[in-house]
Amino acid sequence: MLQFWYSDRCTRQIKLLVCIATCVMIYLCSTVQQLSAMFTGISLMIGMGIHLLRALSLKIAADNPYKNGFTLLFRLMPFTALMTLIAALPTEHKVILILQSIGFIAIGLFILSTFPNRRFDPS
Repeated sequence: MLQFWYSDRCTRQIKLLVCIATCVMIYLCSTVQQLSAMFTGISLMIGMGIHLLRALSLKIAADNPYKNGFTLLFRLMPFTALMTLIAALPTEHKVILILQSIGFIAIGLFILSTFPNRRFDPS
């Protein structure tokens, strides 16, 4: 999924639509129960961490002996962080809160992954 997000096939329009759909999903879930600010911040940091781990993994040369270990770390750390976050969520409306957490993780990833490609017109 991330390979498509970072590929040239995923246009700015597709990314915008995915971001809007994610925000709508978060809003609809928040009408049932809102995710606390602490969990929202942690979710955003996990999403940003996914982008940063991916950027670091791309900088490691293919013949580096630590490449496989870092690839495992890249896949395991965000999953572990998400499972820990899910375990810490309140039990009431847990599915709604999990959906919001995943949405905010995606928003954190979206923010950092689209930032280098932004074009600012100085006029």
